Amino acid sequence: MEKRTIIAVALSIIVLLGYQHLFMSPPPPAPPSVANTDSATAPAADAAIQTGAETVAAVVGKAAANAAVTPVPSAIASRRLTVDGPRFRGVIDTAGGVLQSFVLKDYRREAGGGSPPLDMVQVREPGYLPLAGTITVGSRTIIDRDLVYESEAPETTVLTAAGEAVTKLVLTAALVDGMRLEKEFTFKADSYRFDVRYILTDGAGRPVPAVDTVALSWCRQEPADAEKKRSYVYTGPLALVGDKIFEQSKKQKNIKTLELDGAVSWIGNTTKYFLGVLLPAADATGGIAAGTITHPRPDIEETILTLRGGTAFRVFIGPKEIETLRSVGADLERAVDFGWFGVIARPLVWMLNFFYRYVPNYGVAIIVLTLLIKLLFFPLSQKSYQSMSKMKQVQPKLQKIREKFKDDKARQQKEMMDLYRTHKVNPFGGCLPIVVQIPVFFALYRSLMVAIELRHAPFFGWITDLSDKDPYYVTPILMGLTMFLQQKMTPTTGDPTQAKMMLFMPVIFTFMFLNFPSGLVLYWLVNNVLSIGQQYMVMRQAQSA
Repeated sequence: MEKRTIIAVALSIIVLLGYQHLFMSPPPPAPPSVANTDSATAPAADAAIQTGAETVAAVVGKAAANAAVTPVPSAIASRRLTVDGPRFRGVIDTAGGVLQSFVLKDYRREAGGGSPPLDMVQVREPGYLPLAGTITVGSRTIIDRDLVYESEAPETTVLTAAGEAVTKLVLTAALVDGMRLEKEFTFKADSYRFDVRYILTDGAGRPVPAVDTVALSWCRQEPADAEKKRSYVYTGPLALVGDKIFEQSKKQKNIKTLELDGAVSWIGNTTKYFLGVLLPAADATGGIAAGTITHPRPDIEETILTLRGGTAFRVFIGPKEIETLRSVGADLERAVDFGWFGVIARPLVWMLNFFYRYVPNYGVAIIVLTLLIKLLFFPLSQKSYQSMSKMKQVQPKLQKIREKFKDDKARQQKEMMDLYRTHKVNPFGGCLPIVVQIPVFFALYRSLMVAIELRHAPFFGWITDLSDKDPYYVTPILMGLTMFLQQKMTPTTGDPTQAKMMLFMPVIFTFMFLNFPSGLVLYWLVNNVLSIGQQYMVMRQAQSA
């Protein structure tokens, strides 16, 4: 009985890990209600998304009917303004006030010192650069990408000291009727978050209070085929709508415009380890934030945050570190998807970082965490192994009962239960401890899968990136061998079919783990070694008893 239960649990793990993570992306949760504007039913919307500038204007709703505000012709050439801080280096193009580049200095594109720092702006088409805005005032529309801003800022602004006062970069554009538009960037040296604010003034320099809507966009372009990497974690548009996380389904990707129905706390684009999102300003009062996702081209995704009653935004571009995201507010830490067992996974990541403070190697931290989990479940595991040891002792008698009553299943079951009672053996005794540990296993599995701390983190020797597979497949093979050894130590039921299935399990798991992150494989390998040691001690005790 116990062996069948273990097989069922193991096969469930294979199905969940193998199918969900190897053959398909995790299905997104049920999204908030979405109003879609498709090309077949909304030709006006189709026309509005042909260019990057028109894409942003489309979400305002009035852009197709409103007259665009004409900028005053300027002979000033566009400039690129650099903001250089301890954590990042951002480049703003005064043509449109868009973000040309945003380099994270502490992270590299690939593992190894020769790789360049990671640039979060990976758009190759100038017309789709991030942070382009659209402002509607009555019947008029102002489009960022139509403007060339002026600025008195130097070519490079250096933010040297962490925690220093905020630094503002002000861009100004002259419009018709003496109106002027300011686009103000506010940076802080020790933060991946900065602010973007629009200020529209009339001919007398007075702020225009009748601004209807302001929309800001974040664009992402799919990498070329040669640059694409397989990921087991969702990548794409992400938003917090009401109290629900929105992830775009594959079907929704074919819809050119998705208008999210509900109050949007933040919206942007996520990868496995990094995030670029737009949020309403923290001091916004009475404003309503709406979110839209557009696909002007098959390889480009644009997420847009529209404010009605506000003109200021917060922008976060950085790593998906829990504490860093939490410091931004608006439940931004929910952008890290720990799956069903997040309540267990989050403390595990915290403990992993805790151990890393004292042992500055995440591979060693994983080993210490595995030891701790093993100690926590030691009593349950001990009970499981003791139950299996008792089952091994009664196996010969069970086999005789099966042979004697092979034509009478009811009598066979009765005799087997009598045998269990006589020898005080619980056939399910080894099952419960395993079932209890499954949520912890999946939580740790997900934790190690999405924890940015493991990205490009070396262990030793040939393992230079715990978030990537073992390049020489040494640890997966060792894991398979330890599984095989553990299997040989486990009592068999005498059923040839089950015996063959159990024999193939180490092979199946080995092939399944070949492309898994080496940090996950390390956990499983260490756990197997500890289990073998514990099982060996129980067997020695049973023999000496």
